[in-house]
Amino acid sequence: MAETTLEYERREKTGTRTSKRLRRNGLVPAVIYGEGAPPVPVSVDHKVLWDILHHRGRNTIVSLRLGEDRGEDAQTTIIKDLQQHPIRRDILHVDFHRISLTEKIVVEVSVEAVGSPVGVRETGGVLERMLQRVEVECLPGEIPDRIDVDVASMNIGDATHVSDLVLEGDTKVITDGDRSVFVVVPPTVAVELEEEEVEAEAEAVEAEAQQPEVIERGRKDESEAGGESR
Repeated sequence: MAETTLEYERREKTGTRTSKRLRRNGLVPAVIYGEGAPPVPVSVDHKVLWDILHHRGRNTIVSLRLGEDRGEDAQTTIIKDLQQHPIRRDILHVDFHRISLTEKIVVEVSVEAVGSPVGVRETGGVLERMLQRVEVECLPGEIPDRIDVDVASMNIGDATHVSDLVLEGDTKVITDGDRSVFVVVPPTVAVELEEEEVEAEAEAVEAEAQQPEVIERGRKDESEAGGESR
């Protein structure tokens, strides 16, 4: 996983009003925490952060540097918690977690299908994805961009499980190995699954409407981020 640099500025004030003012000026309120050091309220450029997320991905290693080169050492971090507006998708807040390049961390990595299943090509089945991402443990410099799964030999009724995933090096999958990642199902079953997914998505949208600013939550270390109002 490549490392990228992002400049930040310290925030002298926190709170809802300050955060709204920062966003109006094209900045994202953020906090840097972890590695035994106190949390530091900061702000980063929205456009630069957006480009990093969309071109390098959520798991990229971010080297945070204080703006205008004020002689402070860069802080090696990874994005641990991200909040976006559910409609506009603007980034509302981000937590950067300090990491050591020599210590393993746990992150989520997307799983992608490669090839067309024989059960789809020859018997009209449908390939269903059961998991979007899995958790892996590895060194920060060894985070996979994604995990590819060869599904070409799958027939109707076949399933690929987490335990079947192949990773390189010392990377270890943390997600339960018995969980299905991809399955090939008959067309009638696929329609039923699609209806369930639509209902689940509708429930999620309704929940987001009640809490519009939060759509993602880091899995660990949130207590270290302090009780700052966003």
